[in-house]
Amino acid sequence: MRPHPRAALLAPLLTLALGTTLAVAPTAGAADPGSAGTTQERKAAEAALDAAQDALAGQGQGRGVDQTLAMRDLFIAKDALRGADRASAERLLARPTTPPDDPNDPRDIYYGPDADLKTQCNAAFCLHWVEEGPHASTPEFAATAFATIEHVAGVYAAAGFKRPLPDAGQEGDTRMDFYLGDIDSVGALGYCRSDADGPVVGSAWYAYCGFDNDYASTPWLSPQAALGITVAHEYFHAVQFAYDAEDDGWLMESTATAMEDVLYDDVNDNAFFLNYGQMGDPSFYPLAGPSTPLDTYDLTAYGNWGFWRFLTEKYDDTTAGVPNLVRQVWEALDTTKRPNTLYSLQAIDKVLAARRTSTPDQYAAYADANQHPADSYDEAVEQAYPTAPNTIESVQLARKSPSARRSATLDHLTSATGEVLPFAGSKLLLVRVDLDDAKVARAVVTVNRAGGGTWTTPVPVAKNGRGFVIVPFVNGKVSSVEVTLANGSTRMTGCGGGSAYSCGGTSPDDGLAAEVRFQAVG
Repeated sequence: MRPHPRAALLAPLLTLALGTTLAVAPTAGAADPGSAGTTQERKAAEAALDAAQDALAGQGQGRGVDQTLAMRDLFIAKDALRGADRASAERLLARPTTPPDDPNDPRDIYYGPDADLKTQCNAAFCLHWVEEGPHASTPEFAATAFATIEHVAGVYAAAGFKRPLPDAGQEGDTRMDFYLGDIDSVGALGYCRSDADGPVVGSAWYAYCGFDNDYASTPWLSPQAALGITVAHEYFHAVQFAYDAEDDGWLMESTATAMEDVLYDDVNDNAFFLNYGQMGDPSFYPLAGPSTPLDTYDLTAYGNWGFWRFLTEKYDDTTAGVPNLVRQVWEALDTTKRPNTLYSLQAIDKVLAARRTSTPDQYAAYADANQHPADSYDEAVEQAYPTAPNTIESVQLARKSPSARRSATLDHLTSATGEVLPFAGSKLLLVRVDLDDAKVARAVVTVNRAGGGTWTTPVPVAKNGRGFVIVPFVNGKVSSVEVTLANGSTRMTGCGGGSAYSCGGTSPDDGLAAEVRFQAVG
């Protein structure tokens, strides 16, 4: 789901619920269809149902509860539900044209039993809407929505992505279905979900999607702009489902948010989400900033689309104007051709290795870039990208105290940065680092020039994790030197086979120690 980003500011930000659903994900393949499943599976499915109900009621807004992926959790887990719970799940996942079996049906869109359904189709999909009642759309808006979906679908197909999978024949044939209705009342701009009883092949599922009927509640954007980025985001979820619907939520949301900017570069609404990610400040959102792992799944996943912007600006090869790197990651996760146990971070490892680099190297470079975005991203100045906060205490060296030491403890895919300030007469700065694990930990030094601009260098380290660089430190020419320490580990435990999702575990590389020593020399 693409939420209202500004609306999220008005919601309680201290209660974070979605991780609970993922932490108790059901065990893949442990129960036969039709069986009640294990106690753990039932509890996981019940938790998924609760989260989906909250998301559909709009109670998840601002807490990281996402409607598309909350519903994804539910349609994957629903086989473990029985009785009233199973019926509730089926109602939540039912299409807008499916008659309810409960007068208090909680669905976001239901057209009603006597609705005059309007439909427009092409060879690949159908759009459905009504022109009367609370979910009414105008013929003009429906035509715009159809053209927008057609454009987005065409771009993704031309870029080499899989098309969403055919459905089971709902609405009369197997073409993918889209619906228009009043969904901004629950804080949503759009969603995709599945009413299937199981995956089509591997972990790939078919989907249907819903979009708002007028986008009148997005005053910061025109209805056309809001529609465009929402279709780009949500349709990409349907594309993801065609590879592996059971993959990690952070990857699904961060790549879908990144694709908004690829298809509608002049809208730039996703720049606001950067405040929730590793560029953001915890005083704005508690889990923002570089101390929260990149693969955390809540609102930070939306903000961490910046990771993909960083990589695709650096590796800027495209097909049909769409970065190949993002497609390659999803291709690495494809479950439709053969059994595939890769999870999100392993797919990134594979794609970066093919480009003769690594996740630790690129994550450290990304963490450093976030300290000086104006020099690192094409649109940073124009779109006012935030600057990641320093989390290591600053150092003011002096002639009588020319050295200092700082340290940090780093979880996987987190970083810590501190600055060193020159003094009158300083010339060079020796930076020594001691990293707990040279396989995954990295250090990057950036010299901030007094007249503007930066110069950056990685710190070469030996197998024992120790290394050094000497950089300019002339007072008046250098305003500061920043050192970024990063843990680029993608190793996780409890992944692959122990969860219905790609990775429900934790990293054995959390809590790595890193130390940096500064010495003014020359």
